Amino acid sequence: MAYGDIHISSTAIGKTAAAVDLYLTTPFRAYHANVRPQTDLPPDTFGMVGDLILGRVYQDIQDTVEKLIGDAIEVTAEWERDLEYARKNWRTAEDLNTADALAIGTAW
Repeated sequence: MAYGDIHISSTAIGKTAAAVDLYLTTPFRAYHANVRPQTDLPPDTFGMVGDLILGRVYQDIQDTVEKLIGDAIEVTAEWERDLEYARKNWRTAEDLNTADALAIGTAW
């Protein structure tokens, strides 16, 4: 293999999908399940008047973070589905690109 050549395999695509799950989707899901309880503050944290202003802003920030993490979960899960689809297609192409497949005329 010459320097700079890039070779993709169905195995590499599968490992990429697994890495997306391990390093992105799973941690996002774990964080999302606990984000609200971990960041909730007791009543009157900012004082009676402060809670009217800062308390509402703080809750809005919590809602925003919760939504963004939920969106990130959807995106990374979609990446996993798409990578699995690509892996299966690539595997089919690998199977059809063999000497046996070429000899019997089943290749493209």
